[in-house]
Amino acid sequence: MGADGGILAGDLMLSCAHQLFARADLPVEQRIRLLDLLEHTVFETTAGEFVDVGLSDGLIGPDLATVLAMTGRKTATYSFELPLRAAAILAGASLELEQRLREAGWYLGLAYQLQDDLLSTFGDAEVHGKDAFSDLREGKQTAIVCFARLCGEWSGIETELSEAAYSIAAAQSVRRRLRACGAEAFVQNLVSDQMTAFRNLLANESEIIPDGVQRVLLALQARLDGRAS
Repeated sequence: MGADGGILAGDLMLSCAHQLFARADLPVEQRIRLLDLLEHTVFETTAGEFVDVGLSDGLIGPDLATVLAMTGRKTATYSFELPLRAAAILAGASLELEQRLREAGWYLGLAYQLQDDLLSTFGDAEVHGKDAFSDLREGKQTAIVCFARLCGEWSGIETELSEAAYSIAAAQSVRRRLRACGAEAFVQNLVSDQMTAFRNLLANESEIIPDGVQRVLLALQARLDGRAS
């Protein structure tokens, strides 16, 4: 009942979002750009969530490129790209600036979701507030697990992953094994790579991204650096 109610509530919120965008008191061109952005966001987020389910169910091969694309689509698109691009459209900014904000939002959003994966597996549940070991128990195919598949310890990790849904001890053991094989450090480096790409974008596109916008983006990045919740 709870899951069904959540899905129905989400459908209602999507309908409301389209109504809000369609009724915005804006010039036609801006309103159409906003509606196109909303449609793009809904499509990309749904596609990302669909791939996430397919990966967890074993219907889609869990290679790193697929997992990273899924990770970005299901989080970066609506959490970072949408608000940044919508702000640019409402401010009457150029298409070039909107495109750069799309790229910036992708880097920040992917970093955010990778951090979330790290917190869900290695973080302190009392600090981050999420269910401890939830990703392991649900069989989520994160970048952490992708890296572990390439390690010599994978057979043992895989066996305990199948038990993690029923045993806290198994989940704790999987976490220790993942840390020992270098999966945690690998994904931490992926986060660092996204942050570096983000900073390079700002430096290389300073003629298109105004100083004020850069300050806002850098402040947003600062909130993500080293977050524990």
